[in-house]
Amino acid sequence: MSVGEPPHAAIADAADVVAEKIDILLERATDAVLGAPPAGSQQWRQLWDSRDSETGRVAAAQRARVKAAIADLAGVRNDGGPQPQAQPRRRATRASRPASQQLAIW
Repeated sequence: MSVGEPPHAAIADAADVVAEKIDILLERATDAVLGAPPAGSQQWRQLWDSRDSETGRVAAAQRARVKAAIADLAGVRNDGGPQPQAQPRRRATRASRPASQQLAIW
């Protein structure tokens, strides 16, 4: 393997994969915070069908605010802009993070 610089295209591809994974985690965390129904359930279908109504637009706006707040507190930007320096925060201890609330990454 060469010691030279990796190709920009390879770095860009890796960055795209990471950004996609972060967005998936943000979506899952947003669902958890908002108590979203399981995908495909009858309640989920009702919410999906009402997405173009005034109530659906209000819910979508709230979801976007919650997702942005989670991203901000996590030190992640999901708007494509430059990443600000994340503020240090106290890590939760293992005892205060029940396994049932952990998000699956992959």
